[in-house]
Amino acid sequence: MHTLLKTTCETPLTKENILKSTKKINPTLSNKCRRRLKYMHISSFDWKYGGILSPIKFIDRDSVEYSLIAGSSGDINEKRMAKLTLDNAIALIDPVWGGAYQYSTLSKWDMPHYKKTIAAQAGHLRIYSLAYAHMKSSSYLDIANSIQKYIYNFMTSNNNIFYASQSGKMPKINQNEYFSLKKSKQEEIISSKIDKQILVRENGWIIEALASHAEYCRNKKSLFMAIRAIDFINKNYRTNDGGYIRNQSSSGPQYLSDTLSMARALLQIYRNTLDKKYLKYSSESLNFINKNFRSKFFGFYNKISTHGNDSSICQIDENISLTRFANLMKYYTNENKFDEITKHGLRYLSIPEVATARIEEAGVLLVDLETQTTPLTINISGNIANPKTTEFLNIARRKEGWYKLIKLHESKKDSVSIEIDGFKSKPVYCPDKFNELLLTH
Repeated sequence: MHTLLKTTCETPLTKENILKSTKKINPTLSNKCRRRLKYMHISSFDWKYGGILSPIKFIDRDSVEYSLIAGSSGDINEKRMAKLTLDNAIALIDPVWGGAYQYSTLSKWDMPHYKKTIAAQAGHLRIYSLAYAHMKSSSYLDIANSIQKYIYNFMTSNNNIFYASQSGKMPKINQNEYFSLKKSKQEEIISSKIDKQILVRENGWIIEALASHAEYCRNKKSLFMAIRAIDFINKNYRTNDGGYIRNQSSSGPQYLSDTLSMARALLQIYRNTLDKKYLKYSSESLNFINKNFRSKFFGFYNKISTHGNDSSICQIDENISLTRFANLMKYYTNENKFDEITKHGLRYLSIPEVATARIEEAGVLLVDLETQTTPLTINISGNIANPKTTEFLNIARRKEGWYKLIKLHESKKDSVSIEIDGFKSKPVYCPDKFNELLLTH
């Protein structure tokens, strides 16, 4: 749905011109294309209501994340863009039960389509958690908490994994009548309209979002929910070679989005726990993706084609997500082969016809920004069992921005330093000084 809201064009390159295109592809974004993308990002923005200038109002997650990052770096316009979108998009949150409606109509935020997909919950939970880390707005924290509460109360199965969606259609009742009912009757209707299908891709999305909520908002319940779910899925849906099947009865091809969403979720769990098994699983899944979904020319296909079936395509959102992920994994694992995966994704995303195929593509700007720099690296020395070390870790996790690397070095002496592009700060030894150090970066 998110893709359809942005454009109907997902195959900007035809098979006939692939070979011609590859002759001029470099794994970097040209200055001309970068300028074009920034222009599209600004010109497509609704300066009155926020979001993309469109009759359908929805949160374009990459666009808001890019604005949050640019705003934190001092760009006043980008900060205003993020705030305007996030503030007005609060109208998409169910004021009674929590949870996010997937979009609104008539160019307004308060005319929602009442269906609640788990994809919408994941997107809103992650972006409002990131926004809280950047802006420290209590309203953003409240929104993130309300989405988590909705997921826990209505979208969690007996196996502690997550259902697909809640229908927006009320049986023999319209939406206005529904909201006039008592809460107990509303809850009964909600429970009857839950689609209890279990899908791995959607579970990966919501697990990553819950773990992001745990990281930036220090919500222990979200981390508990995420760990329970990911452990169950690893036991029941993960293949021996690191891939994931769509569902337990799946007999069709494997899809990139299933394994990618789980690989990203695994990394996010690792960031919260430093349990190396999750980083190992994430690394194995990235290797599986590279082996099975890699296009011969550039980018990564959306599914593994069976013999005689050449219907796979390179999907833009998936290649953005994968390229950003592979680039960060290079730093978490010190595996240089992940840098080559990043470059292969960039060969696709750097093609002007791809990068500018939709209304706007701030996701490509995020890829460009991250691949041109090293992540903010926070080096923590100490014993993980020491409360002071734990406090350092929690402060580091609350630091805004997804593109960061937290390293724990075993030591008898507790200290923290920050490293950017090879330049390392002097170590500090108390939490207050650590907070002051972070404020300067």
